[in-house]
Amino acid sequence: MVKADINKLDKSEKKIESMFDEIAPTYDKLNHLFTLNIDNKWRREIVEHSQERKYKSSIILDLASGTGDLTAELLKLKPEKIIAADISSKMLEIQSQKISDERLELIQASADNLPFGDSYFDIITIGFGIRNFEDLGKSLKEIGRVLKPNGKLIILEMFKSKNFMTKIFNLYFGKVMPYFGNKISKSKYAYSYLFSSVDSFFTPDEFIDLSRKEGFDSEFRKNNFLGIVNTVYLNNNKF
Repeated sequence: MVKADINKLDKSEKKIESMFDEIAPTYDKLNHLFTLNIDNKWRREIVEHSQERKYKSSIILDLASGTGDLTAELLKLKPEKIIAADISSKMLEIQSQKISDERLELIQASADNLPFGDSYFDIITIGFGIRNFEDLGKSLKEIGRVLKPNGKLIILEMFKSKNFMTKIFNLYFGKVMPYFGNKISKSKYAYSYLFSSVDSFFTPDEFIDLSRKEGFDSEFRKNNFLGIVNTVYLNNNKF
């Protein structure tokens, strides 16, 4: 299996927006199918952990929100306001059909240019989206700007893993998922890109090190699946 080079992946905003617009109609169905619906459990655990730790959650940003599965869970934290932002208008359109709540606002926006004032949000979440950011360092700086001091950045993502079991899983992830995903979604690229984007991403420890350089402290990390799917809880330490 050929290792992907992160520098050769096209993560331009235009390319990512077009790709997610294309697969939006089948996105939820395939996510739940390929994970046997366990992905919803991972999202619920974010809310449970936030409640246990009594995170302040008056104003929340669900960044790269997609069709809103995580957004819907975050509403259980009873925020005064929650903003769901994504670069894909088609994803947001589906989210608007799934969730009806006066506290929710949908915005089409990029992670490296957020249309919000400084220190605005108590919590920012990113579910399965941060590895698609074109300039991760720039996006983390922008997230740190709009997040309050000591605010929480919560990342649910698929990371590169060096676990032996990962090599076995990659036969499924690198062959079966792309074949059926591309066929069902009628995309020639999206689910092949999925494997490449994970294979060329950071390990959890590497990601935490990068985040620390941008002003975030690691608070807690949960290994959800084979070291690949992790939830990383970061604290904004900008002041």
